[in-house]
Order: sequence, then C-alpha cells, then structure tokens
Amino acid sequence: MLLDNGRTQVLEDEVGRQALHCIRCSACLNVCPVYERAGGHAYGSVYPGPIGAILTPQLIGFESQHAQSLPFASSLCGACFDACPVKINIPEILVYLRGKVVEKKSKSFFNLEAAAMKSVAWVFMDKGRYEFAQKAARVGQMPLVRNSTISSLPGIMSGWTNSRNLPSVPAKSFRDLWRERQANPKQRQP
Repeated sequence: MLLDNGRTQVLEDEVGRQALHCIRCSACLNVCPVYERAGGHAYGSVYPGPIGAILTPQLIGFESQHAQSLPFASSLCGACFDACPVKINIPEILVYLRGKVVEKKSKSFFNLEAAAMKSVAWVFMDKGRYEFAQKAARVGQMPLVRNSTISSLPGIMSGWTNSRNLPSVPAKSFRDLWRERQANPKQRQP
C-alpha cells in the first residue's frame, strides 16, 4: 500500500491539482506580503506561504477551522503567480478554495459567523442603530478596559485577544466630534 497523504484526492480536483506541480522553490514565499508579515509558523503546516494556503487544506481536508482559514490568508495580489516558475495560478486556486469553504459553511445547521455578520449589517444600515451600538459598546467595554486597551475578551471572542490587545472604544465618536465642530464654528482652525 502506498501512502500519498491525500495527494490522490488533490489530483482528482480539476482546479486544485495545479498545486501538485510545486517544486518547493520558495519563490511565492519571497514575494508574498502576507507571508512576510505572518511568517511560516502561522500556516501550521510543512507547506508555508501561498503554496501552503492552497495545498494544506486540500491535503488535510476542510474539517478543521485552521484548514478553512488558510485560503483567506492572502491579499490576492498575484505576486505569487508572477514569481512561480511553473506558473501555478495560486490566486485562482485560493478563490476556488474560498468558495468551497463558504459552501461548506452555508450547509451547516447554524453558522455563528453568518449570523454575526447579518446582525452587524442590520446595525450598520441605520444611523440611529449604529450610534446606539457605539454608545452601548462604550458602556459595555468598561469592565474590560485597562490602560485604554482591552487585553482579554470573554468566551468565544477570546480568540481576538489571545495574541493582541484591542483598542478601547473612544469616549467620543468621529460623528460626535464633527457635530461639536459644526456647532462651534469659532473653534475651527484654518
């Protein structure tokens, strides 16, 4: 029996099979702005960078959250495709894999991310709801703010603060400041 680590399955995929042409030259890694900022360990695979973002999810499957996030670890600038000596169309495969992730999530019974985005869209569609949400966020953040940052969020949101701090919601929004400026024309500076 031959162990191929999922490569036969990748070969069956008309679009994704291009990734198997990789000669591991690292040209895509050298030009990728996302890889430059994130580094190799962020990909959680022996295949880092743009090639890892398309090959790893295909090899291990889309069951893990990590594999689902990899196709989104790209700006789709196309520099990797331009640099690739065997002309693997990495941006095309990334878009294709993103579609597979979205399709998989849409088939799930309840998608927390989709529900959250619909809620945010509903708030953003109305000026009054948006301003109320800003005020509620100012009040709601109070127990979490230390030195103008939020370093620990509760529950499912804790992933945001595992490796970074969030700035606190400012005491006045841009709209508040603009209203004050419009109400007091003498305070305007030329």
